[in-house]
Amino acid sequence: MFCKYTLTGFGQFLEWRTVRFTQPLPKIRICRLCGVVASAVRLLPCTHVLCESCEDQVIDRGRQCPIDGSPFVGEEVQTLPFAQRDLGEREVHCLNDTGDVAGCTYTGKLADLEDHFIGECAYGQTRCPKCRSRVVRKDTVDHYLGCKGPREAGSSEDESDDGIIFDTEEAVSLATALREIREGLKEAILKSPTADATMVELQHKANTLASFLRTLDPKRHSASKVSLSSHGSWYDSATGSKALCKFEGVDAMRKAEDPTLRLKQPYFLEGYTFDLSCQFERHWGKLSGVSFLFTLLVGAKDDFVQWPFTRQVSLTIVHPKKEGNDLRVPIRLCAEKDVESLRRPDPGLPPEGSCF
Repeated sequence: MFCKYTLTGFGQFLEWRTVRFTQPLPKIRICRLCGVVASAVRLLPCTHVLCESCEDQVIDRGRQCPIDGSPFVGEEVQTLPFAQRDLGEREVHCLNDTGDVAGCTYTGKLADLEDHFIGECAYGQTRCPKCRSRVVRKDTVDHYLGCKGPREAGSSEDESDDGIIFDTEEAVSLATALREIREGLKEAILKSPTADATMVELQHKANTLASFLRTLDPKRHSASKVSLSSHGSWYDSATGSKALCKFEGVDAMRKAEDPTLRLKQPYFLEGYTFDLSCQFERHWGKLSGVSFLFTLLVGAKDDFVQWPFTRQVSLTIVHPKKEGNDLRVPIRLCAEKDVESLRRPDPGLPPEGSCF
């Protein structure tokens, strides 16, 4: 028995990949509408489960379950997080599995899949330089030695696109080097908003080259974030459609004159780099409310994301003790009111944020 699911919110390597599991996942983990398995789903009072994207669409249409028509209010909806470590224990097949003897027969924990797929699997497909037909990597030499040259006209194989085929290790090594360049430049720019134009130009060139590599070989490029010695990159990946931000020093802030908390480092969301701060309101010496400031920052992927920023963002305040009592706060960004803060950040200017 096996089932295929598309995953989202579990890190860059798995983002929107369709993975074949050896056993079906619990229905409560699967969006009833789009079928994705997300890092967090919403349980309606009618017991139907939706991912956050589908729930947002339902809310816009009037808070009525699209499956059975049952109305609901926000307080009745529960958030059900799916921990990466729990999902990582599930057994899956290799991404190069074809369902028969021609594909990879590997099965193992999902948390081990990236290491296997990048560092061990030899069932990825390449093209023969003689006949241009597709060949499994492990059979490359045998095929080449026995290959008689160009294919006959009318072959069922895909026509040659004269694309460049990278060796996995070479592609990963090059992509890693490019990532280090981009991160180093980004860090320098963040530390010095008035960095000279030369540094900005270097960052632009690095991003352009990375985009070129992605165009040449997008499947290999997805493997650019690799850790063959541990699973830390999979568990702690900050890339994806969700980011977990932790504010520290809440207790100390209660007695401080400045009731503002800031994150210690920038965070990332679908290619955008952002900062988040919260300011508590006091009334008669007691905390009575809180407001947040969402600020877009200069990032390594600014050349490849859409500007101005138009994504729909929601904030979930996690209850520190009671699971299911989280508070979800939609961020209502207005293209006209927040026009300055939604534009692409300028490295030479201080960032502007949107308060909500």
